[in-house]
Amino acid sequence: MEVIASGRVDTRPLVTHRFKLDQIEEAYDLFANRRDGVLKVAITP
Repeated sequence: MEVIASGRVDTRPLVTHRFKLDQIEEAYDLFANRRDGVLKVAITP
């Protein structure tokens, strides 16, 4: 955690999909069924 907190590791590639808040059901479905190469989703307002 210290390495991540220090900024020495770029974790952005781990977020493979981004969704707006109103698309949250689609995001959860994608992640739950592990489709389209999903690793991690990010929900934004």
